[in-house]
Amino acid sequence: PQIGYDMLDMRRYLEAVTAVFPRPFGVKLPPYFDMAHFDAAAAVLNDFPNVAFLTCINSVGNGLVIDDTTDTVAIKPKDGFGGIGGEYVLPTALANVNAFHKRCPTKVIIGCGGVLTGRDAYQHLLAGASLVQVGTQLWKEGPDAFRRLRGELQEHLARKGYAAAAGAIGKVKVIQ
Repeated sequence: PQIGYDMLDMRRYLEAVTAVFPRPFGVKLPPYFDMAHFDAAAAVLNDFPNVAFLTCINSVGNGLVIDDTTDTVAIKPKDGFGGIGGEYVLPTALANVNAFHKRCPTKVIIGCGGVLTGRDAYQHLLAGASLVQVGTQLWKEGPDAFRRLRGELQEHLARKGYAAAAGAIGKVKVIQ
C-alpha cells in the first residue's frame, strides 16, 4: 500500500528520513478524498519542519483505460491497471492543493495534476500552489509546452489584475 495512506507508516518513514537527512526536503502525496484524511496527513506532516514542500498530487491509482478499437488495455503493467493523470485529475488535484495550503501554512505547496493550459496553472495558484508541476502535457507536447503554458498564464494573470503569479496564491474565493 502507499505510505501516504497509512499515517503511522508515513510518520515512521519521515522519522527515519529526518534522522539521517537534516536538510529540508519534500514529499509527493497521493490524492486524498476525505476531510478526515487531509486532517490526519497534515497533522503528521506538520510535525516535521524539515518537510519543506508538499507536491499535491500523485496520480489517482488503479485506473483502467481500454482502447475499444483493439479491445486492449492501454498500458502493460498490472494487467492495465495504472495511475490516472492529466485532465481527469484536475479537480482532485485542486482540492488537495487547497486542503494542504490551508492545513500546512509553513510548507510550500506544489500543484500537480491536470495542467493542460495556463488557466489550469492559474487555478492551481488560486488553490494555494506556489509552484506548478507539468507531466502529462509535457509528455504529449514536449518542452514547447512550458513556453506556451507560461505565456497563457501570464496573459491570464494580467487579465485578472495580477502583476505576478505570487499575488494569486491561495486567493480562491469561497461561496458564503
